[in-house]
Amino acid sequence: MRLAQLLIPPLLLAACSDVVYIESTNQNSRVDYVVIHATSENFAESVRLLTQRNDTPPVSSHYLIPAENDPTYHRNRLLLHQFVDEKERAWHAGRSYWAGETALNDRSIGIEIVNEFDCEAAPGTTLDSSLDSLTCDFLPFSEAQIEMTIELLREIQQRYPGIDPLDYLAHSDIAIMRRSDPGPLFPWKRLYEEGIGAWYDEETRSRYESDFGSQLPSIERLQDALLRLGYLVEPTGELDNQTRFAVRAMQLRFRPADISGEPDLETVAILWSLLEKYRRGNPP
Repeated sequence: MRLAQLLIPPLLLAACSDVVYIESTNQNSRVDYVVIHATSENFAESVRLLTQRNDTPPVSSHYLIPAENDPTYHRNRLLLHQFVDEKERAWHAGRSYWAGETALNDRSIGIEIVNEFDCEAAPGTTLDSSLDSLTCDFLPFSEAQIEMTIELLREIQQRYPGIDPLDYLAHSDIAIMRRSDPGPLFPWKRLYEEGIGAWYDEETRSRYESDFGSQLPSIERLQDALLRLGYLVEPTGELDNQTRFAVRAMQLRFRPADISGEPDLETVAILWSLLEKYRRGNPP
C-alpha cells in the first residue's frame, strides 16, 4: 500500500488531499531586473516577431508599448500590450551579462517600445566587429510612450520592490557589442527624477572631474570600474574594442550627448560617481 501511494504523481496527491502551507523565509522574487528595449520595427511587425514563431531564433517580451503615429497601429489611443505573464520567462535578452550574472531572461521583465531606430555596420563588418564601423539613426520617443513606460515601471516597482536602481537596464547595457537600444534619446534621467532607476549626482561628478582634470585613470582602472558597475569587460589594459563598446553602453544610458565610446573626462567622472553612489565603497 505504501509503495502504491509513493507512485501516485505528486500533483494528483496534492489535488486530492489537504495542503499545509508554511511560508519559508528562504525565498525571493524571480524578478531581479527590468530590461528596456526599442523594437526597430513598426507595431504590426513587432507583434508578429514577439508572438509568433519565425525563421530566426524565437523572441518575446512581457510588454509592448505601441507608437501612436504608427500606421500599423489602428487604435485611437495607446494601449499597453502584454504577451507573457511576469511569472514566466520571456525571450528578450538573448546572450546577456550584467554585474556577474548571465542569461538574464531567467530573472528579468522585458519591455519593448515601438521605435524604428536603425543601426548598420559598414560593408564587410558586423555590428560587433568595430565601433567605428557602426552607424545608428536614433529616433525620439513620444511623450505618451514615456508616460506609459513610467506608469508601467511604477507598477513593477510596487510588485518587486527589491529591484536595485542600477538593475533597471537598457538592452545595450547587457549586450554591449550587439545592441544599442533603447538608445541615447530614451530619458533615463527623467525616469530617475520619477523615482525609477539610477542616475549620478552632479556635485559628485564635478568633484571627480576636478580630481581627474590633470590625468585620467589608467585603462586598467577604467576596465575595473566598468566591470564593477556591471558591464562585461575583459581586463586587458588596452582600450580595445570591447572596452570602447562598454564605454559607449554607459554613455548611451548616462551621457547621451556623446556616445563615441571614448573615455573622456566627463564619462570617467560619471562612471566613478555611479560607483560611489550605487556600488558601495571607494571606486577603483
